[in-house]
Amino acid sequence: MKRDVDLFVRNCQQLLTLKNSSRGPRRGAALSDLGLVENGALAADGGRVVAAGTFDEVASVCKPVDGCVDVDAGGALVMPGFVDCHTHTVFAAYRLDEYEKRVAGVPYAEIAKSGGGIAKSVSDIRAMDVDTLLGVSKSRLDGCIAHGSTTVEIKSGYGLDLNNELKQLRVIRALAESSPATIVPTFLGAHSIPPEYRERREAYIDLVVREMIPAVTSEGLAEFIDVFSEVEVFTTEEAERILREGAAAGLRPRVHADELYDTASAEMAVRVGAVSADHLTKISAAGMSMMADSDVIGVLLPGTSFGLPSLHFAPARDMIERGMAIAIASDFNPGSSPSESMSMMISIACSHMRMTAAEAVSAATYNAAFALCRQNDVGSLEPGKRADFLVMNCEDYREIPYRFGTNRVHRVFIGGVEWTGNQRELNFQ
Repeated sequence: MKRDVDLFVRNCQQLLTLKNSSRGPRRGAALSDLGLVENGALAADGGRVVAAGTFDEVASVCKPVDGCVDVDAGGALVMPGFVDCHTHTVFAAYRLDEYEKRVAGVPYAEIAKSGGGIAKSVSDIRAMDVDTLLGVSKSRLDGCIAHGSTTVEIKSGYGLDLNNELKQLRVIRALAESSPATIVPTFLGAHSIPPEYRERREAYIDLVVREMIPAVTSEGLAEFIDVFSEVEVFTTEEAERILREGAAAGLRPRVHADELYDTASAEMAVRVGAVSADHLTKISAAGMSMMADSDVIGVLLPGTSFGLPSLHFAPARDMIERGMAIAIASDFNPGSSPSESMSMMISIACSHMRMTAAEAVSAATYNAAFALCRQNDVGSLEPGKRADFLVMNCEDYREIPYRFGTNRVHRVFIGGVEWTGNQRELNFQ
């Protein structure tokens, strides 16, 4: 008997299902498997995928109901929505002057010591009222969706005191309640030591552990806890303490790890059972081996290296060959990676990290869902998962990295409903 469906997508030149018979994230050669179907079709009902495959396969098991939305993809590429698993989308203002300094050769550490970097964003957040912050953040989230991100993780970390961390997290919750996209909240109170605690770092760590974590969990404001484990930020020992306290309170650990120096933070992420270790620009061979033997997802942030600017990128090829499970995210933030474009992240990953187009697309969708514990809901177009998909303004998935700096997203569907904020003409040229 055929299944009733209320959405039917046809005429897909390429349909990327990312279908996977394995329960785990893609590793090694499997990262290149996009579940590509030519002349594909997709059917959904009630916002969930019912079938995905060739037109004949889908038509043989699905029956459009009265009023079914019929989508002619026009010979375009259709693929899962991007899962942007590491962002700082809720912030007050961009840091334009710092970009000029970095391009001129001023090191990021020097900029931070002079009151720039995270400290500047902290000052901006503290000065902005919650309604204004919500307004600018909604506009930025709409930009993420327009670039094809249908699932977006958002961190706090620019408040660095109890009231302003809660302010950021409440804005993230308001975005989750008002946006069709899936929003995943992360508490990052340990993003940096705020200026008023520079000479009292232990007191700040106690504040995070004894006051912030209980307040965040009592309001149910976050799913994850994250720590920036880095030289002159939080030591691996301090980070481990904070993450374990968060885990004990019900927050899943994630780590900003080995970005500027090899601090053995990747190894620490494995020890604490973190869901992901992110950045990993300076990860050691030992760290890669430990992560390859674990369930920790390595989240690579190519936009950050590109925006700093830096010639140092995470060693993606080595990671893949060692069997690490890796994902790609934007790290959308007001300083080092002020871009919400996952397509651009894929381009950088291919050009500077030597990933193939297929590997990068897989890392930005299927594997990225594992970094948010959403693998049963998003990241691929398989029966039962959310009908989050993109109709791209191209015919071949390889155009995503190849046409760098352009937004190839033509139409965005979230939960089977078209998002109307992105109306663009279909033109493959």
